[in-house]
Amino acid sequence: MESIFNNILIFMLGILSLSFLVFIHELGHFLVAKWNKVKVRTFSIGFGKKLLKFKKGDTEYCISMIPFGGYVAMEGENPDEADSNDPNSFAGKSVKARAAIAFAGPFVNIAFAFVMLIGLYMYGVEEPESSRLIVGLVVPESAAELAGVQMGDTIFEVDGNPTKGWDDFREQIGVRLGAKVPVKLLRGSDTLTLTLVPQEMVIPAQDSGKSDIRMGVGEAGIYPRHRVVVSGEPMAGSAAEKAGFLPGDTIVEIDHQWIYRHKDVVDHINGSEGKSVLVTIHRGADTLYKELSPVYNAEYKRYMIGIHMTYVMFKETHIVSRSFPEALAKASATSWKMTTSVFRYFKRMFQGQVKVDAMSGPVTIVAVMGNVWMAGFQQFLMILALISINLGIMNLLPLAITDGGLLLFLLIEAVRGKPISQEKQAIIQRIAMAFFIALFVFITFLDLEKISLFLR
Repeated sequence: MESIFNNILIFMLGILSLSFLVFIHELGHFLVAKWNKVKVRTFSIGFGKKLLKFKKGDTEYCISMIPFGGYVAMEGENPDEADSNDPNSFAGKSVKARAAIAFAGPFVNIAFAFVMLIGLYMYGVEEPESSRLIVGLVVPESAAELAGVQMGDTIFEVDGNPTKGWDDFREQIGVRLGAKVPVKLLRGSDTLTLTLVPQEMVIPAQDSGKSDIRMGVGEAGIYPRHRVVVSGEPMAGSAAEKAGFLPGDTIVEIDHQWIYRHKDVVDHINGSEGKSVLVTIHRGADTLYKELSPVYNAEYKRYMIGIHMTYVMFKETHIVSRSFPEALAKASATSWKMTTSVFRYFKRMFQGQVKVDAMSGPVTIVAVMGNVWMAGFQQFLMILALISINLGIMNLLPLAITDGGLLLFLLIEAVRGKPISQEKQAIIQRIAMAFFIALFVFITFLDLEKISLFLR
Protein backbone atom coordinates (compact mmCIF):
# COMPACT_ATOMS: atom_id res chain seq x y z
CA MET A 1 0.00 0.00 0.00
CA GLU A 2 2.84 2.39 0.82
CA SER A 3 4.40 1.96 -2.64
CA ILE A 4 1.01 2.55 -4.31
CA PHE A 5 0.53 5.72 -2.27
CA ASN A 6 4.04 6.91 -3.19
CA ASN A 7 3.39 6.33 -6.89
CA ILE A 8 0.09 8.23 -6.74
CA LEU A 9 1.85 11.06 -4.89
CA ILE A 10 4.65 11.15 -7.49
CA PHE A 11 2.18 11.59 -10.33
CA MET A 12 0.05 14.11 -8.44
CA LEU A 13 3.11 16.27 -7.71
CA GLY A 14 4.27 15.92 -11.31
CA ILE A 15 0.87 16.88 -12.71
CA LEU A 16 0.69 19.90 -10.39
CA SER A 17 4.15 21.00 -11.51
CA LEU A 18 3.43 20.64 -15.22
CA SER A 19 0.01 22.27 -14.81
CA PHE A 20 1.67 25.25 -13.13
CA LEU A 21 4.03 25.72 -16.09
CA VAL A 22 1.09 25.43 -18.50
CA PHE A 23 -0.85 27.92 -16.37
CA ILE A 24 1.81 30.63 -16.49
CA HIS A 25 2.29 30.00 -20.24
CA GLU A 26 -1.41 30.46 -20.96
CA LEU A 27 -1.58 33.35 -18.48
CA GLY A 28 0.98 35.17 -20.64
CA HIS A 29 -1.24 34.78 -23.72
CA PHE A 30 -4.33 35.72 -21.70
CA LEU A 31 -2.96 38.91 -20.12
CA VAL A 32 -1.51 40.28 -23.36
CA ALA A 33 -4.72 39.40 -25.22
CA LYS A 34 -6.75 41.29 -22.58
CA TRP A 35 -4.27 44.17 -22.77
CA ASN A 36 -4.99 44.40 -26.50
CA LYS A 37 -8.76 44.17 -25.86
CA VAL A 38 -9.21 40.78 -27.53
CA LYS A 39 -12.29 38.84 -26.42
CA VAL A 40 -11.14 35.64 -24.69
CA ARG A 41 -13.81 32.93 -24.69
CA THR A 42 -11.98 30.21 -22.70
CA PHE A 43 -8.97 29.94 -20.40
CA SER A 44 -8.32 26.23 -19.79
CA ILE A 45 -5.71 24.24 -17.93
CA GLY A 46 -5.78 20.86 -19.67
CA PHE A 47 -7.67 19.57 -22.69
CA GLY A 48 -10.83 17.56 -23.21
CA LYS A 49 -13.89 17.44 -20.97
CA LYS A 50 -14.19 20.40 -18.61
CA LEU A 51 -14.17 19.16 -15.01
CA LEU A 52 -14.39 22.48 -13.15
CA LYS A 53 -15.48 25.75 -14.69
CA PHE A 54 -16.88 29.19 -13.96
CA LYS A 55 -17.54 32.26 -16.06
CA LYS A 56 -16.52 35.82 -15.38
CA GLY A 57 -17.28 38.46 -17.95
CA ASP A 58 -16.81 37.07 -21.46
CA THR A 59 -14.34 34.39 -20.35
CA GLU A 60 -14.98 30.85 -19.13
CA TYR A 61 -12.23 29.60 -16.79
CA CYS A 62 -11.89 25.83 -16.49
CA ILE A 63 -9.76 22.82 -15.54
CA SER A 64 -10.09 20.03 -18.09
CA MET A 65 -9.63 16.27 -17.93
CA ILE A 66 -6.31 15.80 -19.78
CA PRO A 67 -3.73 17.74 -17.73
CA PHE A 68 -0.88 17.68 -20.29
CA GLY A 69 -1.36 21.16 -21.73
CA GLY A 70 -3.89 23.95 -21.90
CA TYR A 71 -5.22 26.70 -24.14
CA VAL A 72 -6.60 30.21 -24.42
CA ALA A 73 -9.45 30.37 -26.95
CA MET A 74 -9.78 33.85 -28.41
CA GLU A 75 -12.47 35.28 -30.64
CA GLY A 76 -11.35 35.04 -34.27
CA GLU A 77 -8.26 32.94 -33.56
CA ASN A 78 -9.39 29.96 -35.66
CA PRO A 79 -8.74 30.58 -39.39
CA ASP A 80 -12.13 28.98 -40.21
CA GLU A 81 -14.00 31.65 -38.28
CA ALA A 82 -11.60 34.60 -38.34
CA ASP A 83 -13.26 37.97 -38.90
CA SER A 84 -10.77 40.77 -39.46
CA ASN A 85 -13.59 43.33 -39.32
CA ASP A 86 -14.39 42.58 -35.67
CA PRO A 87 -12.28 44.99 -33.56
CA ASN A 88 -12.52 42.66 -30.53
CA SER A 89 -11.33 39.54 -32.37
CA PHE A 90 -7.78 38.25 -32.63
CA ALA A 91 -7.90 38.49 -36.44
CA GLY A 92 -8.99 42.12 -36.20
CA LYS A 93 -5.83 43.22 -34.37
CA SER A 94 -2.60 44.49 -35.92
CA VAL A 95 0.28 42.14 -36.77
CA LYS A 96 2.25 43.66 -33.91
CA ALA A 97 -0.53 43.01 -31.38
CA ARG A 98 -1.09 39.44 -32.56
CA ALA A 99 2.66 38.75 -32.46
CA ALA A 100 2.84 40.08 -28.89
CA ILE A 101 -0.01 37.77 -27.84
CA ALA A 102 1.65 34.75 -29.49
CA PHE A 103 5.08 35.53 -28.04
CA ALA A 104 3.81 36.19 -24.50
CA GLY A 105 3.31 32.53 -23.51
CA PRO A 106 6.83 31.26 -24.33
CA PHE A 107 8.33 34.49 -22.98
CA VAL A 108 6.69 34.01 -19.57
CA ASN A 109 8.02 30.44 -19.34
CA ILE A 110 11.57 31.55 -20.13
CA ALA A 111 11.41 34.66 -17.92
CA PHE A 112 9.95 32.69 -14.99
CA ALA A 113 12.80 30.16 -15.14
CA PHE A 114 15.41 32.92 -15.37
CA VAL A 115 14.07 34.84 -12.35
CA MET A 116 13.71 31.63 -10.33
CA LEU A 117 17.32 30.67 -11.10
CA ILE A 118 18.55 34.08 -9.93
CA GLY A 119 16.72 33.62 -6.62
CA LEU A 120 18.00 30.06 -6.26
CA TYR A 121 21.63 31.05 -6.86
CA MET A 122 21.34 33.92 -4.39
CA TYR A 123 19.81 31.61 -1.76
CA GLY A 124 22.51 28.97 -2.28
CA VAL A 125 22.84 25.79 -4.30
CA GLU A 126 24.85 22.62 -3.82
CA GLU A 127 27.75 22.52 -6.27
CA PRO A 128 30.84 20.32 -6.79
CA GLU A 129 33.81 21.24 -4.62
CA SER A 130 36.10 20.37 -7.50
CA SER A 131 35.70 20.09 -11.26
CA ARG A 132 37.72 16.86 -11.12
CA LEU A 133 35.78 13.61 -10.89
CA ILE A 134 37.14 10.70 -8.85
CA VAL A 135 36.05 7.35 -10.30
CA GLY A 136 34.46 5.17 -7.63
CA LEU A 137 33.33 2.25 -9.79
CA VAL A 138 33.97 0.99 -13.32
CA VAL A 139 31.28 -1.41 -14.58
CA PRO A 140 32.71 -4.63 -16.08
CA GLU A 141 32.67 -4.71 -19.92
CA SER A 142 31.54 -1.07 -20.03
CA ALA A 143 32.91 1.60 -22.34
CA ALA A 144 35.09 2.86 -19.48
CA GLU A 145 36.63 -0.55 -18.76
CA LEU A 146 37.25 -1.19 -22.47
CA ALA A 147 39.00 2.21 -22.67
CA GLY A 148 41.18 1.38 -19.66
CA VAL A 149 39.63 3.63 -16.98
CA GLN A 150 40.34 2.38 -13.46
CA MET A 151 38.85 2.99 -10.03
CA GLY A 152 40.59 5.91 -8.37
CA ASP A 153 41.33 7.72 -11.65
CA THR A 154 40.54 11.44 -11.61
CA ILE A 155 38.80 12.72 -14.78
CA PHE A 156 39.32 16.40 -15.50
CA GLU A 157 38.54 16.83 -19.22
CA VAL A 158 36.07 15.32 -21.72
CA ASP A 159 36.47 15.95 -25.44
CA GLY A 160 38.58 19.03 -24.78
CA ASN A 161 36.11 20.52 -22.26
CA PRO A 162 36.89 20.74 -18.52
CA THR A 163 34.53 18.65 -16.40
CA LYS A 164 31.98 20.53 -14.28
CA GLY A 165 30.58 17.81 -12.06
CA TRP A 166 29.03 14.41 -12.59
CA ASP A 167 25.81 15.73 -14.15
CA ASP A 168 27.81 17.59 -16.79
CA PHE A 169 29.94 14.48 -17.42
CA ARG A 170 26.86 12.29 -17.89
CA GLU A 171 25.35 14.79 -20.33
CA GLN A 172 28.54 14.99 -22.41
CA ILE A 173 28.73 11.20 -22.62
CA GLY A 174 24.97 10.77 -23.09
CA VAL A 175 24.88 12.68 -26.39
CA ARG A 176 27.89 10.87 -27.88
CA LEU A 177 26.53 7.34 -28.29
CA GLY A 178 28.89 5.29 -30.46
CA ALA A 179 31.28 8.22 -31.00
CA LYS A 180 34.94 8.34 -29.95
CA VAL A 181 35.28 10.61 -26.93
CA PRO A 182 38.78 11.52 -25.66
CA VAL A 183 38.97 11.70 -21.87
CA LYS A 184 41.89 13.15 -19.92
CA LEU A 185 42.55 11.81 -16.44
CA LEU A 186 45.10 11.59 -13.69
CA ARG A 187 46.36 8.24 -12.43
CA GLY A 188 48.72 8.89 -9.60
CA SER A 189 51.13 11.49 -10.97
CA ASP A 190 50.54 10.50 -14.61
CA THR A 191 48.25 12.30 -17.05
CA LEU A 192 46.57 9.94 -19.52
CA THR A 193 44.28 10.44 -22.50
CA LEU A 194 41.90 7.53 -23.11
CA THR A 195 39.24 7.16 -25.79
CA LEU A 196 35.75 6.19 -24.65
CA VAL A 197 33.10 4.89 -27.05
CA PRO A 198 29.84 5.30 -25.10
CA GLN A 199 27.47 2.34 -25.19
CA GLU A 200 23.69 2.66 -25.15
CA MET A 201 22.24 2.89 -21.67
CA VAL A 202 20.07 -0.17 -21.08
CA ILE A 203 18.08 -0.72 -17.87
CA PRO A 204 17.55 -4.44 -17.19
CA ALA A 205 13.90 -5.47 -16.85
CA GLN A 206 12.84 -6.32 -13.32
CA ASP A 207 10.58 -9.11 -14.57
CA SER A 208 12.03 -11.96 -16.62
CA GLY A 209 9.14 -11.85 -19.08
CA LYS A 210 9.72 -8.22 -20.04
CA SER A 211 12.26 -6.62 -22.36
CA ASP A 212 15.13 -4.47 -21.15
CA ILE A 213 14.50 -0.72 -21.33
CA ARG A 214 16.65 1.04 -23.92
CA MET A 215 17.22 4.71 -23.03
CA GLY A 216 18.60 5.89 -26.38
CA VAL A 217 21.58 7.75 -24.87
CA GLY A 218 25.18 6.79 -24.20
CA GLU A 219 26.80 5.85 -20.92
CA ALA A 220 30.39 5.22 -19.91
CA GLY A 221 29.86 2.76 -17.06
CA ILE A 222 31.55 5.05 -14.52
CA TYR A 223 30.09 5.89 -11.13
CA PRO A 224 31.26 8.34 -8.46
CA ARG A 225 32.43 7.26 -5.05
CA HIS A 226 29.67 6.39 -2.64
CA ARG A 227 28.97 4.34 0.45
CA VAL A 228 26.51 1.51 1.03
CA VAL A 229 24.66 2.24 4.26
CA VAL A 230 22.28 0.13 6.36
CA SER A 231 18.84 1.74 6.09
CA GLY A 232 16.48 1.13 8.98
CA GLU A 233 16.51 -1.52 11.68
CA PRO A 234 17.62 -5.06 10.66
CA MET A 235 14.82 -7.60 10.34
CA ALA A 236 13.81 -9.20 13.63
CA GLY A 237 15.65 -12.45 14.24
CA SER A 238 17.91 -11.98 11.21
CA ALA A 239 21.64 -12.67 11.08
CA ALA A 240 22.29 -8.92 10.93
CA GLU A 241 20.26 -8.26 14.07
CA LYS A 242 22.07 -11.03 15.95
CA ALA A 243 25.44 -9.61 14.81
CA GLY A 244 24.50 -6.15 16.11
CA PHE A 245 24.05 -4.14 12.90
CA LEU A 246 22.55 -0.67 13.42
CA PRO A 247 20.91 1.89 11.09
CA GLY A 248 23.59 4.12 9.54
CA ASP A 249 26.36 1.49 9.55
CA THR A 250 28.50 1.76 6.41
CA ILE A 251 29.40 -1.59 4.81
CA VAL A 252 33.02 -1.26 3.69
CA GLU A 253 34.18 -4.83 2.93
CA ILE A 254 32.89 -8.38 2.87
CA ASP A 255 35.58 -11.05 3.30
CA HIS A 256 38.18 -8.32 2.63
CA GLN A 257 36.65 -7.39 -0.75
CA TRP A 258 35.77 -3.71 -1.15
CA ILE A 259 32.06 -2.82 -1.50
CA TYR A 260 31.08 -0.19 -4.06
CA ARG A 261 27.31 -0.72 -4.45
CA HIS A 262 24.52 -2.66 -2.78
CA LYS A 263 24.62 -5.23 -5.61
CA ASP A 264 28.09 -6.16 -4.36
CA VAL A 265 26.59 -6.92 -0.95
CA VAL A 266 23.78 -9.00 -2.47
CA ASP A 267 26.23 -10.94 -4.67
CA HIS A 268 28.71 -11.62 -1.86
CA ILE A 269 26.03 -12.68 0.61
CA ASN A 270 24.22 -14.91 -1.89
CA GLY A 271 27.51 -16.35 -3.12
CA SER A 272 28.41 -17.47 0.38
CA GLU A 273 25.69 -20.17 0.19
CA GLY A 274 25.23 -19.89 3.93
CA LYS A 275 28.88 -20.02 4.93
CA SER A 276 30.16 -17.52 7.48
CA VAL A 277 31.21 -14.11 6.09
CA LEU A 278 33.26 -11.31 7.68
CA VAL A 279 31.70 -7.87 7.20
CA THR A 280 33.75 -4.72 7.85
CA ILE A 281 31.63 -1.72 8.78
CA HIS A 282 32.22 1.90 9.75
CA ARG A 283 30.15 3.29 12.62
CA GLY A 284 31.06 6.90 13.15
CA ALA A 285 34.83 6.98 13.63
CA ASP A 286 34.99 3.28 14.56
CA THR A 287 35.78 0.30 12.33
CA LEU A 288 33.95 -2.87 13.39
CA TYR A 289 34.12 -6.46 12.16
CA LYS A 290 30.97 -8.58 12.18
CA GLU A 291 31.02 -12.30 11.45
CA LEU A 292 27.67 -13.80 10.52
CA SER A 293 26.09 -16.63 8.53
CA PRO A 294 23.57 -15.70 5.78
CA VAL A 295 20.22 -17.53 5.78
CA TYR A 296 18.38 -18.75 2.66
CA ASN A 297 15.13 -16.86 1.97
CA ALA A 298 12.62 -18.98 0.04
CA GLU A 299 10.55 -15.95 -1.03
CA TYR A 300 13.48 -14.13 -2.67
CA LYS A 301 15.30 -17.38 -3.56
CA ARG A 302 18.69 -16.24 -2.27
CA TYR A 303 20.80 -16.01 0.87
CA MET A 304 20.22 -12.87 2.94
CA ILE A 305 21.33 -11.29 6.23
CA GLY A 306 18.18 -9.22 6.85
CA ILE A 307 19.08 -5.59 6.10
CA HIS A 308 17.86 -2.83 3.80
CA MET A 309 20.52 -0.68 2.13
CA THR A 310 20.80 2.74 0.54
CA TYR A 311 23.46 4.74 -1.29
CA VAL A 312 25.12 7.75 0.29
CA MET A 313 27.40 9.82 -1.92
CA PHE A 314 30.77 10.88 -0.61
CA LYS A 315 30.48 14.55 0.24
CA GLU A 316 32.07 16.16 -2.81
CA THR A 317 29.78 19.22 -2.89
CA HIS A 318 29.27 22.39 -0.90
CA ILE A 319 26.64 25.15 -0.72
CA VAL A 320 27.44 28.27 -2.77
CA SER A 321 25.50 31.52 -2.24
CA ARG A 322 26.03 34.42 -4.65
CA SER A 323 25.52 38.16 -4.74
CA PHE A 324 22.89 39.49 -7.16
CA PRO A 325 25.39 40.29 -9.96
CA GLU A 326 27.01 36.86 -9.57
CA ALA A 327 23.61 35.14 -9.47
CA LEU A 328 22.53 37.09 -12.57
CA ALA A 329 25.61 35.93 -14.47
CA LYS A 330 25.24 32.33 -13.31
CA ALA A 331 21.51 32.26 -14.12
CA SER A 332 22.26 33.67 -17.58
CA ALA A 333 24.81 30.92 -18.26
CA THR A 334 22.49 28.19 -16.94
CA SER A 335 19.51 29.53 -18.90
CA TRP A 336 21.56 29.61 -22.09
CA LYS A 337 22.70 26.03 -21.54
CA MET A 338 19.12 24.91 -20.89
CA THR A 339 17.87 26.86 -23.93
CA THR A 340 20.37 25.29 -26.30
CA SER A 341 20.02 21.75 -24.89
CA VAL A 342 17.05 21.03 -27.18
CA PHE A 343 19.07 21.85 -30.27
CA ARG A 344 22.12 19.89 -29.05
CA TYR A 345 19.99 16.78 -28.61
CA PHE A 346 18.33 17.19 -32.02
CA LYS A 347 21.75 17.68 -33.63
CA ARG A 348 23.12 14.53 -31.98
CA MET A 349 19.96 12.64 -32.96
CA PHE A 350 20.52 13.49 -36.63
CA GLN A 351 24.15 12.37 -36.22
CA GLY A 352 23.00 9.06 -34.73
CA GLN A 353 24.63 9.77 -31.35
CA VAL A 354 21.25 9.92 -29.60
CA LYS A 355 18.45 7.49 -30.45
CA VAL A 356 14.74 8.18 -30.72
CA ASP A 357 14.23 6.15 -27.50
CA ALA A 358 15.67 9.15 -25.64
CA MET A 359 12.60 11.24 -26.47
CA SER A 360 10.25 11.86 -23.57
CA GLY A 361 6.66 13.02 -23.50
CA PRO A 362 4.27 14.33 -20.85
CA VAL A 363 4.02 11.02 -18.97
CA THR A 364 7.78 10.80 -18.39
CA ILE A 365 8.02 14.52 -17.65
CA VAL A 366 5.31 14.23 -14.99
CA ALA A 367 6.98 11.15 -13.45
CA VAL A 368 10.43 12.79 -13.41
CA MET A 369 9.14 16.02 -11.87
CA GLY A 370 7.25 14.12 -9.16
CA ASN A 371 10.27 11.96 -8.33
CA VAL A 372 12.66 14.91 -8.22
CA TRP A 373 10.26 16.92 -6.04
CA MET A 374 10.24 14.07 -3.50
CA ALA A 375 14.04 13.73 -3.70
CA GLY A 376 14.89 17.36 -2.95
CA PHE A 377 13.42 20.82 -3.46
CA GLN A 378 16.57 22.36 -4.96
CA GLN A 379 16.77 19.63 -7.59
CA PHE A 380 13.06 20.10 -8.25
CA LEU A 381 13.48 23.84 -8.88
CA MET A 382 16.30 23.09 -11.31
CA ILE A 383 14.22 20.58 -13.28
CA LEU A 384 11.26 22.98 -13.14
CA ALA A 385 13.43 25.70 -14.70
CA LEU A 386 14.73 23.29 -17.36
CA ILE A 387 11.24 22.15 -18.39
CA SER A 388 9.85 25.69 -18.29
CA ILE A 389 12.59 26.92 -20.64
CA ASN A 390 12.17 23.91 -22.91
CA LEU A 391 8.40 24.49 -23.00
CA GLY A 392 9.03 28.07 -24.06
CA ILE A 393 11.62 27.14 -26.70
CA MET A 394 9.56 24.29 -28.17
CA ASN A 395 6.60 26.64 -28.50
CA LEU A 396 8.77 29.17 -30.35
CA LEU A 397 9.80 26.66 -33.02
CA PRO A 398 8.21 27.62 -36.36
CA LEU A 399 5.83 24.66 -36.47
CA ALA A 400 2.30 25.16 -37.74
CA ILE A 401 0.36 24.66 -34.51
CA THR A 402 2.86 26.23 -32.10
CA ASP A 403 3.19 29.87 -31.10
CA GLY A 404 6.29 29.95 -33.29
CA GLY A 405 4.19 28.76 -36.25
CA LEU A 406 1.76 31.63 -35.69
CA LEU A 407 4.69 34.06 -35.46
CA LEU A 408 5.96 32.69 -38.79
CA PHE A 409 2.53 33.28 -40.41
CA LEU A 410 2.54 36.83 -39.01
CA LEU A 411 6.05 37.46 -40.35
CA ILE A 412 4.92 36.33 -43.80
CA GLU A 413 1.90 38.62 -43.49
CA ALA A 414 4.10 41.56 -42.53
CA VAL A 415 6.44 40.95 -45.49
CA ARG A 416 3.65 40.32 -48.04
CA GLY A 417 1.38 43.05 -46.76
CA LYS A 418 -1.47 40.56 -46.50
CA PRO A 419 -2.06 37.31 -44.62
CA ILE A 420 -1.97 33.80 -46.03
CA SER A 421 -5.50 32.88 -47.01
CA GLN A 422 -7.68 31.42 -44.28
CA GLU A 423 -8.20 28.27 -46.36
CA LYS A 424 -4.46 27.63 -46.67
CA GLN A 425 -3.88 28.32 -42.96
CA ALA A 426 -6.65 25.87 -42.05
CA ILE A 427 -5.22 23.15 -44.31
CA ILE A 428 -1.69 23.62 -42.92
CA GLN A 429 -2.95 23.49 -39.35
CA ARG A 430 -5.00 20.33 -39.96
CA ILE A 431 -1.99 18.55 -41.48
CA ALA A 432 0.21 19.71 -38.62
CA MET A 433 -2.37 18.64 -36.05
CA ALA A 434 -2.53 15.13 -37.54
CA PHE A 435 1.28 14.90 -37.48
CA PHE A 436 1.54 16.05 -33.87
CA ILE A 437 -1.20 13.72 -32.69
CA ALA A 438 0.67 10.80 -34.30
CA LEU A 439 3.94 12.00 -32.70
CA PHE A 440 2.23 12.37 -29.32
CA VAL A 441 0.90 8.81 -29.49
CA PHE A 442 4.34 7.48 -30.50
CA ILE A 443 6.14 9.30 -27.68
CA THR A 444 3.49 8.19 -25.19
CA PHE A 445 4.22 4.56 -26.09
CA LEU A 446 7.91 5.26 -25.44
CA ASP A 447 6.94 6.82 -22.10
CA LEU A 448 4.90 3.81 -21.06
CA GLU A 449 7.86 1.51 -21.73
CA LYS A 450 9.95 3.58 -19.29
CA ILE A 451 7.31 4.19 -16.66
CA SER A 452 8.53 1.37 -14.39
CA LEU A 453 11.77 3.32 -13.86
CA PHE A 454 9.86 5.96 -11.88
CA LEU A 455 7.61 3.73 -9.81
CA ARG A 456 8.57 2.99 -6.21
